[in-house]
Amino acid sequence: MCERVADSQYHQIQHFISESPWQWRPAFDSVAKGTSDAMEGMGKVGLLIDESSHLKKGKKSVGVARQYCGTIGKVDNGQVAVYGGLSTQNYYGLIDAALYLPEEWTEDAGRCEKAGIPKNFRTYKTKPELAVEIVRRQKENGVKFDFVGADGLYGNAPHFLGSLDEMRLLFVVEIHSNERVYEQPPLISVPEAKDGRGRKPSAYKCDGQSVEVRKLIETIPEEGWEEVVVRQGTKGPLRCMTHVRKVYTWEKGAASCCERLLLMRKTNTMNGVEVKYAFSNAAEDEYTNTELAQMQSQRYFVERSFQDAKQEMGMSQYQVRGWLAWHHHIALVMLSLEFVLTEKMVFKNEHPLLTSYDIREVFIKLYTQKGATFDELMAQMKHRHAQRLVDIERNKGS
Repeated sequence: MCERVADSQYHQIQHFISESPWQWRPAFDSVAKGTSDAMEGMGKVGLLIDESSHLKKGKKSVGVARQYCGTIGKVDNGQVAVYGGLSTQNYYGLIDAALYLPEEWTEDAGRCEKAGIPKNFRTYKTKPELAVEIVRRQKENGVKFDFVGADGLYGNAPHFLGSLDEMRLLFVVEIHSNERVYEQPPLISVPEAKDGRGRKPSAYKCDGQSVEVRKLIETIPEEGWEEVVVRQGTKGPLRCMTHVRKVYTWEKGAASCCERLLLMRKTNTMNGVEVKYAFSNAAEDEYTNTELAQMQSQRYFVERSFQDAKQEMGMSQYQVRGWLAWHHHIALVMLSLEFVLTEKMVFKNEHPLLTSYDIREVFIKLYTQKGATFDELMAQMKHRHAQRLVDIERNKGS
């Protein structure tokens, strides 16, 4: 930035990011409120939870460790954080983040002190626990959303789903294909002591036969599937086949089972048929198959948020190590995403295909490079949009 932006100095920017005492939490909250307000009245809004990783070298960057990094799909040295984002229609943005601290960090007070981690953040928490805090915080802050969405890491965490139940929040959360369910309510009870000997049992047991959800799909007849349109894509409507049924889940030791709707979704892709499974706490017949599938498919847009944040806002391209600096950087990235979102909405009629890349190019041309006038820049953008529209129309006809 210092090499390209006039009247900027390296030490001033570094101080602003790493040491300046401005508070990042109010910045996060401002983005959440602004994004929520921008999406009001546009349809169902999803609060989407997902984690993202940032590959880093060394051992000094806050939270860095050898851990699974979804960015590359394997274990490597990096930082991982849980994020919350809002999405409606084709609009999206990140509104909250919680840096994941592995136990090797929370158990090392000296290491935490050097990285500047506040004492109230040094307790180890799993990613689903961090996700619950994000959801609860946004609910308490008055951010408006209609449902919560997440991937299988959170769908297979009973504590996460139970917390959403307690907060009376609707969710459509993906689960792994080997998640076990009961087709009928299982009998749950404390067994009697055998022959009256020994200590009386106190743990609840479940009497019922569970089955993996991927096995259930094999029992559904052809007429049991419903074709729905989940959203409009650049290549036309995205269609899938759906099946919804009531199932029951039981967490070991619990005194009762949970009733869930199981959404099964099949989509044709270039590599074959993709199958996804999701749980919802919606009441049976409260929502149509189409509505449930559309809510589940909104999770796609949290990935788009990460893509824009990393490719256009430099989300992973930071040179900071401390707790404060990391949160300052993420706050600025989320502010940038909010700005891009509002620009897309302001110019949706004049430039309906406006992208984050387009907006970034405007800033680069106007503020960091010489040679291109504003009119030349707009002509280039219109040419890109015309080419993109040709591709869209061609795909619609194929």
